[in-house]
Amino acid sequence: MMTTLTTPCTICANKSIGIFKCEGCTKVFCRKHVNEHRDDLRQQLDEIIHEHDQLHQLINQTENEYHSLFDQITQWKEKAIEKIHQVTEKIRADIIEQIQAQKESNLQTLKYLSRRLRKACEDDDYIENDLHTWTTTLQDLKRDLPTNNSSLTLNEDSNVTLISNINLISTKHLTFSNEYFLRFIGDIDIEDNGLVAIHDIRKSSDAFVYGKQSYHQGKHTIRFLITKTNANYITTFGIASVQAQLCVYGWNSDDQIVGRHHSHSEYLYNQYDMKGETILEIELYIDCEQRKLSYLNQRTQCVKEIHVDLNLCPFPWQLYFYLYDIGDRVRLLTSNRI
Repeated sequence: MMTTLTTPCTICANKSIGIFKCEGCTKVFCRKHVNEHRDDLRQQLDEIIHEHDQLHQLINQTENEYHSLFDQITQWKEKAIEKIHQVTEKIRADIIEQIQAQKESNLQTLKYLSRRLRKACEDDDYIENDLHTWTTTLQDLKRDLPTNNSSLTLNEDSNVTLISNINLISTKHLTFSNEYFLRFIGDIDIEDNGLVAIHDIRKSSDAFVYGKQSYHQGKHTIRFLITKTNANYITTFGIASVQAQLCVYGWNSDDQIVGRHHSHSEYLYNQYDMKGETILEIELYIDCEQRKLSYLNQRTQCVKEIHVDLNLCPFPWQLYFYLYDIGDRVRLLTSNRI
């Protein structure tokens, strides 16, 4: 006598015979639960299609998310044009003022010479020396005319930055570590899980923000991005003593050193680096063993260094920033122990 081997439905167990095996999940179902299984699969497919449609819509809307960047570019362009306009108008006014002053001076000299010549003709009283003097005076006046040989020239000062440069920085592939902002003094907003500190919109004022971590041994590198609203206002970065927080070592954005006893390398690299810039991507090195700080400007590749006096700024240290203008911000990018 032959026996037929049957497989029960996965859901019904021994109540119903399985008549369909799903090649996807390898489960066996009865007639009733085959339909239910297909309905479940259909529902999952609908959810995937819905998620696909939402993602497609988000991708199409991505451009709108970057409108603020385009607005910043437009603002930078308008500020740059306004600065150029102000400088050109001032130079034009200076040129007109100089020409007018020269013209007045020449007319006064010419007026005096006219009286002398008229009197000489009327009195018939002049000699060769008088003729030579008057001729020399006329030649000098002719040389001073702007149409011939102007004494005014334009000089372009390459050491002064009129327009700050802007560039695009992507944070997509950056990794974040355990450094973040926790404590602040003044009008500061902390965002993005402590990675961003922003001077809020109430008013421009002194504001200070400190990192969470303390540094007293080893070597550390911290990378951050400073975005300034106005290049004329100073921001500061560096370290402060946890014990004496009024003691700060670091740099101002106008290239001035904060703290004392800077190293000889500072003299060697005392050129313009950050002054006039509104976007600064900086890599700060904290060397507790050598008791010194240094930074690398990612755009200019300029490196500067200062030594820290522990009598003035004792361990432990903490990351420190000073912000002043509305909208000034700093974003922590990476921090590592070397």
